[in-house]
Amino acid sequence: MAPNNKKLLDITLFNNNKREDAMMHDADQSWKTRQFRLSTLSGAIAFATAISGTAYAAEIEEVVVTAQKRAENLQEVPIAISAVTGENMKAMGIKNLTDLGKSTPGVEMNNDTPLQPTYNIRGIQTSDFTVGSDPAVAVYIDGVYNGRGAGAEVPLADIERVEVLKGPQGTLFGRNATGGAIHIITRKPQADDTTELNITAGNYGRQSVDLLVNRQLSDNLYGRITASTNRRDSFADNLAGDFTAGNQDTQTYRASLLWEPTPDTEVLWRAEYGVMDQGSALRSSIVPTLQAMDGGSDVFEDYALDTPTIEDRDSFGTSLTITSDFDNFTFTSITAFSKFDAHLQQDEDGTANPDYMFGSANFDEQEQFSQEFRLNGATDTLKWTLGLSYSQEKLEHLTDAYFTSGSLESFAVYEGLKGNPEAFGIPQSVFDQMTTTEKEDLAAQIRSTMAAGGIPAMPEGAAVSTFVYDLLVQSGQADALLQQLGAPSGVTASMLDRNQMIAQLMAGIAPWVMADIPWTESVFNTGDYRSAAIYGDFTWSLTDRMDLTIGARYTADEKDFTIESSYQNTLPIALAGGAVDLIGPDGSVIGQLPIPAVPSCDTAASAPCIPAERFGMAFNNNGIADLYQELDDSWSDISGRIVLDYRWNDEIMTYVSLSEGFKAGGFNSFSAAEGIDPSFDQEDVTNLEIGLKSNLFDNRVQLNAAVYSYEYDNLQELDLVGKPIPNYYLRNADAEGQGMELEVVWAASDNLLIAGNYSHLETEYTRYQILEAAGETEEDSLVGEPRVGTPENKFNLMAEYNFELASGANVVLRGDYNWTDERVGTVDDPTRVVDDYQLLNLRLGWNSASDRYSAALWVQNATDEEIVGGYGGTGSAIGASPAWRYMPRMYGADFTVRF
Repeated sequence: MAPNNKKLLDITLFNNNKREDAMMHDADQSWKTRQFRLSTLSGAIAFATAISGTAYAAEIEEVVVTAQKRAENLQEVPIAISAVTGENMKAMGIKNLTDLGKSTPGVEMNNDTPLQPTYNIRGIQTSDFTVGSDPAVAVYIDGVYNGRGAGAEVPLADIERVEVLKGPQGTLFGRNATGGAIHIITRKPQADDTTELNITAGNYGRQSVDLLVNRQLSDNLYGRITASTNRRDSFADNLAGDFTAGNQDTQTYRASLLWEPTPDTEVLWRAEYGVMDQGSALRSSIVPTLQAMDGGSDVFEDYALDTPTIEDRDSFGTSLTITSDFDNFTFTSITAFSKFDAHLQQDEDGTANPDYMFGSANFDEQEQFSQEFRLNGATDTLKWTLGLSYSQEKLEHLTDAYFTSGSLESFAVYEGLKGNPEAFGIPQSVFDQMTTTEKEDLAAQIRSTMAAGGIPAMPEGAAVSTFVYDLLVQSGQADALLQQLGAPSGVTASMLDRNQMIAQLMAGIAPWVMADIPWTESVFNTGDYRSAAIYGDFTWSLTDRMDLTIGARYTADEKDFTIESSYQNTLPIALAGGAVDLIGPDGSVIGQLPIPAVPSCDTAASAPCIPAERFGMAFNNNGIADLYQELDDSWSDISGRIVLDYRWNDEIMTYVSLSEGFKAGGFNSFSAAEGIDPSFDQEDVTNLEIGLKSNLFDNRVQLNAAVYSYEYDNLQELDLVGKPIPNYYLRNADAEGQGMELEVVWAASDNLLIAGNYSHLETEYTRYQILEAAGETEEDSLVGEPRVGTPENKFNLMAEYNFELASGANVVLRGDYNWTDERVGTVDDPTRVVDDYQLLNLRLGWNSASDRYSAALWVQNATDEEIVGGYGGTGSAIGASPAWRYMPRMYGADFTVRF
């Protein structure tokens, strides 16, 4: 039987075989006069997510999108788009953009924290979590660009739809859309009085409430208010502390007013306030020895963390959109302001072991203003868009890193093992065959044995003493110390017996290491970023069936940036005293040098003593103890697109497009080093695409396909590199990608809808910048390797069956299945691969005959798959790599009442 007619909003659709001038109206149109039909039960099922149309009377309904800054039928837009309605996001259990990425072909959003998200479209992403660079995928909320990832991940409650545009969108969406654009469109006020209450309850203490109130305040004034809360407990217990990680607690409040002073003008005001107060990502150690020492922690079971995890954010945003229709064009103005304060604190090592203690905290304050003016118009043969935009972003960012002196010993053991495994009795050939996890586990075993006194030749503190002595020799500080001690002229540090001098340093370092002294480092950044652009896009109807689109945008970006960091800690340099052998050029002992016993000034009551050595580990800055830089740079670019589309008949359209995207350069946020440019180049992407969009068999089948190839120049990638102390630097590299996407929707009957999609993508580096100043060589090149976080294959399948009961109520059975191929998990270790996985979500829904009540039972990850979301992170620097997992089986119930 056909779906209950009461479930369909009574709105106007564009006919499939017409291209009326009405379709040329601006993207932000009046709810009363320019609307389209959506099913609140099944929604419009986008091909890429199997959710852009609804079977009704065995047809697939049309969807209107605004990907070209004007309202158009999705099937007539020559761009690969996934358009997901709010109702379908609810049916699929999608709460945020990370959830959406799982079911969208060519898109990966593998994020364990909403305050440092990464969005990957067709293998294009930015891995930099600092503020010195910008995202490669632009996120827009109601037409307003969101400049920081920490403010982009918002709860998807009371959402009209989300549009995911794939491929460079440099012409109409502008800068920082080299991979594509994500546009979140919230619901506008409507010309009616409605109230809706949605309640969700589930396992792990899941509680969500959405209250939606819409009122017609006068003949031409309408208001809408949304209040949402979302809470969930952690899915595992902390074996080592009284705090939790991985829980959720957010509140979101939205208000909007729509005023229509004249039949041709609307003024739309929106505001949103959000609060997040929850534990941050649950990252647990994958090193077996550390897991055992924590009492049996596991990525998929209970965890053991000693750094409290925090995700706090207060955010506010408001916008004013004015749209006026004139005889030959539509004028739109969008004025917006937003700001947020965020605090993200994470346990980087994934353990509660004090010898591996490593935590981080990021504090952000950001505010942003933007203004866009746009004109849209149409004649019989020409559709056009012209626009101007300006934005300014001001931000402050503080990063803290937390260690202990024992953490430095663990770091030194791991670095020493990697540098010379034979010193630990491991043949180099054997060590080279070990995986990264096996190397980390071996280092943990050595570290534990040293602490227990099981290696007499290597007592605890020996690793840091070795590390410090080598640094003193390399920097020349050891020679200066010898002169202060009155060593004979001609005697240099290189002549001293290395092992005996390391034993000398143990006097100050060994007790310091064993005491696990707290160690904190910080780096502070400020930024003032300004961007201006002018753009135009024109579509000519060359014939009744063929259109040619040409567009271009000129963008100019200016950035002012500061970086400030100082060594905040000292190493206790002391000498035990005694004779040290002098070694000749041939390796023989040629004499001895008496070394006096001299304490460190950190512990000595009076002189003589050796001044404590200021030192930085997390932010070493290549030996620069006090770093302050004021930087500025500018970038400009012309990005364009040319598209030729041809409608073979009323059912089939094909297109070929060449498009470009631009992302401004930026600055290294954490470190500075001689020989490494503090700023880096802009990104450019050029994409060639051939696509098909079709409605077949009397609109019972939709078949869409796209084949593409792109060149990715100067991609910006953050990496932890350098010896003997690694630092974060951002490099430029080149890459290329080729792929295809296939999407099918089949209205098998009036009651059954089946949809699926498949994507294939191959990427590889074609150029990889070698940071020689950080100690890299050609052996570190990743040329020929695939890009991180990009699976080659991805498959989704959805089936939805609905039927009507004798009472007139409607029942819907729905299943969503996803399979995702393996992918490289970290930039610094391409061998660490995230295995392929599958997810199955099920839902049973009921809607009353009166449409007043709805209820549903649902389960996500029904087969309780154990899926790793990602590996690595900064904990890998000390040999304590963690990992995080996707959610285990989640189940619950939804209830909705409408007044």
